[in-house]
Amino acid sequence: MRAPVNVAPRPSSPDPSVSPWPVRVLDALGARPRLAVALAAIVPFLGTLGDPPVLDDGWAALDNPLVHSLSNVGRIFRELYGYAGAASVRGPYRPLTTISYALDYAVHGRWTPGYHVVNVALHAAASLLVLALARRLARAAMPDRADRLALVAGLLFAVHPAHVEAVATIFGRTELLAACFAVGSLLLALRWREARWTLPAAVAVLVLGVLSKEFAVLTPVLFALCAVTAPAAAGLAARPGFRTEAGRRALRGTVLVAAALSLAVIPYFLGRRGVPLTVAPVARWFPEGTSAAHIALTMSRVMGEYLRILLFPSFLGGDFAYAARIGTLTEPNPGFWVATIAWVVALAGAVTLVVRRRAPLVALGLLWTFVALLPVMHFIPVGVLLAERLLYLPSVGFCIAAATLLARLGPGAVTAPVARRAPDPAGEDPMEAVRVRLPPVAAGLVLAIAALLATRTVVRALDWRSNLALWESELSKAPRDVVVNNNLAVEYTARRDYARAVERLKVALAVHPSYWRAYVNLGLAYQGLGARDQAQASYLTAMQLAPEPESTGPRYFLALLLRDEGRLDAALAVVRDARRLGPEEGRLARLEGDVLLRLGEAAGARAALERALALDPADGEARALLARTSRPAAAATP
Repeated sequence: MRAPVNVAPRPSSPDPSVSPWPVRVLDALGARPRLAVALAAIVPFLGTLGDPPVLDDGWAALDNPLVHSLSNVGRIFRELYGYAGAASVRGPYRPLTTISYALDYAVHGRWTPGYHVVNVALHAAASLLVLALARRLARAAMPDRADRLALVAGLLFAVHPAHVEAVATIFGRTELLAACFAVGSLLLALRWREARWTLPAAVAVLVLGVLSKEFAVLTPVLFALCAVTAPAAAGLAARPGFRTEAGRRALRGTVLVAAALSLAVIPYFLGRRGVPLTVAPVARWFPEGTSAAHIALTMSRVMGEYLRILLFPSFLGGDFAYAARIGTLTEPNPGFWVATIAWVVALAGAVTLVVRRRAPLVALGLLWTFVALLPVMHFIPVGVLLAERLLYLPSVGFCIAAATLLARLGPGAVTAPVARRAPDPAGEDPMEAVRVRLPPVAAGLVLAIAALLATRTVVRALDWRSNLALWESELSKAPRDVVVNNNLAVEYTARRDYARAVERLKVALAVHPSYWRAYVNLGLAYQGLGARDQAQASYLTAMQLAPEPESTGPRYFLALLLRDEGRLDAALAVVRDARRLGPEEGRLARLEGDVLLRLGEAAGARAALERALALDPADGEARALLARTSRPAAAATP
């Protein structure tokens, strides 16, 4: 009699009716991964659709005259981003972002929900691109867990609260567009061996990304990272290197694709026409002359803070909250040491994994995060210390690394082989594959993390629902910040809460006694309280402190006060002095025309009001005043 032969049992699919609920939920999401990720990206941000303009939404989009007509498209390509803002926001070249605002304006004007719908749609698109990228990389590095890993990466990216600032604000669209085009270009570049058109298409898409925001220029480096850590995903037969002929061929291919992608920067530099890459001195976060050692200390602390936001986003805030939390370091402190040790260990671990060829997607994700953060580390001066919106592209790598770790939890339960009917967009062959299901504990952990992040996202989005909510949130984190107190006072004044406005402005001036903008707003608050003498004194102080090119504001409000008091000659002298300093400000011409009309000087009023309308054709008040200049003198005087 022959001895029995031991035959390994064929893996079978567990009965879904007896699977633990976390596994069933994850299986349901995995059955429609694109739908699951898209909904995860959209639902937490539905509350932002009705948000009014906040922070920089005005100068970036709504109040930018370049976006008010599509006939300005040619001019948009000749102007720098921040055209409608102060000198502190001018400098970048992002014509494609501005054109997107122009398209919005052409469809629905200043209706802000339309802008927010586009932002949420772009975030959903970016999340789907992360899903596709993670799937392609995982099928090269972890084929048995690729589908689960891709799903988790897409979900983490879709719901991460670090993205709220980019998605919930109109001005955050720069991050969304650039990330969509950068990841889309990378996906095309990874398929460069599959069809001849993919590499030229990747370069064309990347041009759009670079013209949306500068950091998309990192895509060639990100491609190289993918080629080194997951060569099969880049169509390479071996890991790029010098030791073997196969490695050298892979290296030549990697260099070729990266060089081709680098051509995407040419339109950007042609558009800037020699304008320096660095922001203007007035806009730099670190003033000129700041010690390089102090900058290095501070940015090491900032790097650790960025990693903390990605890993544990408990404390979230705006630019001013982080400035108060970190400050400028002049010597190492405990926060510096904790942050520095954290990022150095993470970076060293990623490099070690690459050298030892272990956990390639963890290494890729961590290196991606560090590389994508380099542009905001002040090697080239920028205008912000730390901002959550700047994490949008870096977080792609982090989410892939985190998803890889979660997908590797436990041995997993193997299901029956599943036949694929057609090639997937990520590029794998139509052949059978073995899927690995996460064990119940790991599946539950994934769902819990996604739920916590989504909840934090919804709560964080509430901070952006209005300027008042934003500045009150910032005040709780930076109670002594000058700009926060000043801007919150503006919101109180707009709501006729003048006493609270005065309280905030006194805090601002106690910290920064020469902050002239606070004196202007203090004058407005005092005027609301009926304290006209104190209001006039505040405007006069602001006039003395403000740089001459910017001192038209204090003069404008002082002239309004004098006009309302009936001191027309004094008001006329002040407004004419303001017009000398700001000849292109339509509001000053309108005010001069109003005062002249009250003085009975119809001809002079007509000339001033016509100038106001030439500067701002949409000024309805100036148009109404101009109509009164043709009336008899007795009727023209209020």
